[in-house]
Amino acid sequence: MAAKPNVVVIVADDLGWPDVSAYGRSEVPTPHIDRIARSGAAFSSGYVAASVCAVSRAGLLTGRMPQRFGFTYNISDKGDPGAGLPPSEPTLAERLKPLGYRTAAIGKWHVGAEDRFYPTNRGFDEFFGFLAGETVHVDPKAPDIVTTPTKADANKPPFTTRSGNGVVIEGANRLPVDNFGKYLTDEITDRAVDFIGKAADIPFFAYVAYSAPHWPLQVPQSWYDKFPHIKDSARRTYVAMIAAMDAGIGRILDKLETQGSRENTIVIFLSDNGCPVQFGFCSEDQAWGAGKFTYLEGGIRVPFLLSWPAGLKPQGIINAPVSSVDIVPTVLRAAAPDAALPPGLDGEDLVMAARVPRATPRLLIWGQEPVFAARYGPFKYWRSHDWNEAHLYNLDTDPWERESIAADNAPLNHMLEVDVEKWRASLPAPLWNLHLTRPVTIAGRKTEWVY
Repeated sequence: MAAKPNVVVIVADDLGWPDVSAYGRSEVPTPHIDRIARSGAAFSSGYVAASVCAVSRAGLLTGRMPQRFGFTYNISDKGDPGAGLPPSEPTLAERLKPLGYRTAAIGKWHVGAEDRFYPTNRGFDEFFGFLAGETVHVDPKAPDIVTTPTKADANKPPFTTRSGNGVVIEGANRLPVDNFGKYLTDEITDRAVDFIGKAADIPFFAYVAYSAPHWPLQVPQSWYDKFPHIKDSARRTYVAMIAAMDAGIGRILDKLETQGSRENTIVIFLSDNGCPVQFGFCSEDQAWGAGKFTYLEGGIRVPFLLSWPAGLKPQGIINAPVSSVDIVPTVLRAAAPDAALPPGLDGEDLVMAARVPRATPRLLIWGQEPVFAARYGPFKYWRSHDWNEAHLYNLDTDPWERESIAADNAPLNHMLEVDVEKWRASLPAPLWNLHLTRPVTIAGRKTEWVY
């Protein structure tokens, strides 16, 4: 029997679709992320379960659309009582442990801070990171650090310390880590490389969740200096943060190669959602360059790469729509090919998606009340219930989602409306409350923000 594959899932934080070079753009060079694409598949229509951090991560970790179990809204850093990934919903780590895997969660958690949600109680043998949605990457007073304010920072606290669930901790006992003078991106990489080295003799699962390039904008001066041609300081820092993370991913890949694990390791890279427009550093020149908190493509379509040399020959760019909820069934199919997949999973096998074109279009549905969306083939349906507004777009001819074609495609529009409403009616009540909705304009497109 073939050895069980190792698994490394790498998640960037708020990284926009255009802001890697794997799809052919050159403004943000990501040579190490591109290594994943060159040895496997780059999904150009890769989606996440929601357009905001916590909800998206709940879908990735469970293989289920999180709205199905009431994980409907983001977890605020101030805290939503009882908010977290329900213990009744197994994580990928909990499913891999009985198969003999050593597991670690490294970096941002953001799916619950109470003990019942804590990583080492959710299938992970090791944890290093923080529990909140954001934290300060490094002490701004540390030598050779660039800290760049954005246009939205007038209402934000100063970059002086980490507090609450933003404190970096480790282990089952939540021991605080005294590392405020070290750049967190590098610390996450160090821990990932160390875990991979220690777990070399048994199958391992490393969930590596970088905090970059999420606000606040901080990066070592040496990385900032590599992009003098970018005149806007916020954009320059954002790009430098991506480059620093990319270098860390290169170190992870190098470790797998030097210890002989790369061939039979599934490596998946994606972002948790799109780029947040309010800070002013997104790629708004590209249709999917911004949209966090919204159901524009730029909120849910993300960089999404898969590599498994032992199980998948290089495929190049794959246009078939896939989802982050596909990660769990993909890994379980590879780890236990003779076993039936657990019931209730919403995803499909990414390896098959890369190898074999679908005979019929895949229907993907998203939503956080009051906003819902669906994709079917090239068509995108969007609906706001509180605005009493709905649109249909052809993404092949209108990637910016500017011209609704609903009136000219009434049967298709009705079909997708019925599909979305059926899904909406099947959902349980949210486990905690909506925080806010508000109108937002992104590259001239007015849409609705849900948080």
